[in-house]
Amino acid sequence: KAVWTIASDGSVDLRMTVERDTRMPFLPRFGLRLMCPKSMNRVSYCGLGPLESYVDKRRASWHGVFSGTPETLFEPYIKPQENGNHHDCDWARVCGDDMTLGIYAAQPFDFQALPYTAEEMTAKAHNHELEPSGSTVVCVDYMQSGIGSNSCGPELQARYRLDAERFTFNVLLRPEIG
Repeated sequence: KAVWTIASDGSVDLRMTVERDTRMPFLPRFGLRLMCPKSMNRVSYCGLGPLESYVDKRRASWHGVFSGTPETLFEPYIKPQENGNHHDCDWARVCGDDMTLGIYAAQPFDFQALPYTAEEMTAKAHNHELEPSGSTVVCVDYMQSGIGSNSCGPELQARYRLDAERFTFNVLLRPEIG
């Protein structure tokens, strides 16, 4: 169930109550993807950084305020794959052309702002083949399952999987000045 509440100041409050069918495997991620104008290319966030971080990949990270662009937040792995996530975020902002989108949630969230869609990264064999989406691709996730190492090691540990039967994700998207 999703309830969208739009306020007179332009803010959008989204409350999603989710019940997962337990016959299905764990979810790789759950959240919201926004295609922001490409000109919204200044990003800041309060969370784990300065490099990418995931629920199971965060030892080299610390909690703080970090900034960059979709291009600098992208990790240029030779084989394109999921990257550039920031775990345990308290807030995030995406700015450009006198527009700012503030992102806030009731609990810490995962955040990503990249020049490529997940579909583009999955479809290409090498990073030099990637075509920018023409947008700033912003993902705000309740959670992302861990990255794991199942391609060359053990499968993802249960504690890093998004396999809750029920959960609620509440996120506020707010236009801001500056």
